[in-house]
Amino acid sequence: MRLLRFAAGYLAIAAAVPYFVLKVIWLTGGTTGFNPDTPVSGEFDALNAATFAMDAAAIAVALALTHGWGRHLPAPLVLFPMWVGTGFLATIAIAVPISVVAAAVQGLSLLTADGGIVQPWVYAMVYAGFITQGIALLTAFALYTRDRWPILPHGEETSIQRLLATTGAVMAFGLGLAHLAWATNGEFYPRVMNTVFALLSMAGGAGILMMMRTRKSWTALVLAWVGSATNFSWGLWVTVNALMDSPLNDNGNSALGLVSFARVLAGMLIGMVAATSLSRGSVKVEG
Repeated sequence: MRLLRFAAGYLAIAAAVPYFVLKVIWLTGGTTGFNPDTPVSGEFDALNAATFAMDAAAIAVALALTHGWGRHLPAPLVLFPMWVGTGFLATIAIAVPISVVAAAVQGLSLLTADGGIVQPWVYAMVYAGFITQGIALLTAFALYTRDRWPILPHGEETSIQRLLATTGAVMAFGLGLAHLAWATNGEFYPRVMNTVFALLSMAGGAGILMMMRTRKSWTALVLAWVGSATNFSWGLWVTVNALMDSPLNDNGNSALGLVSFARVLAGMLIGMVAATSLSRGSVKVEG
């Protein structure tokens, strides 16, 4: 298992390197991969700096998951960035392969030369890296978690925990229904993404409700983790882009902005309830 964790960790790092290098090129004034008519603004530079920092954090987390010294780090230093990364990477690792296969069956192409900020090969390289990174990081994290916390404590949930869990679950199910409604129209890839968002959001709601029951399971914990992370990460991403009015902003869609902000709140709520349950010894996880 130690060898597998080592291999998974360094595979995640290798998958992150192309994106990391591309960000360095862009931040130092290079235009490799850009379409000729792409306007490069200050907001875009800020976005590149933020995503560069996120990729650097992913590499640091992969190293912590791989080596023995990572077990001695304070838990939040590992868990929080891994939680955020799970939200981004798990969604891409699910949605992109489904989109590619479905598009191929229908004779469609997800990569077009016109209308995008960057050239098609950039999308192919970046998303292939994200998928590999997501699978490798989650594998290393699962092995790290089993090694560092082989037994999780047991206790009784408080009435406040149950209330907050129910509130978070209701929000997660409502957000899932909103994304399912958006998945019924629009372009091909956004429909797939909205469907995945919807399913993961509702999975997070189901997971936190399961965690509040007397009988707990790893399934409940994983559902709450992935679902809350997806809502928080992507909700924050869309909200920040809207506030910055960045090139990735969806034309000032007010409904999307409100839903994205609600996703941040729902993800934080479910994540905090799950975290406090574990830290206070309120959850016994069974196989």
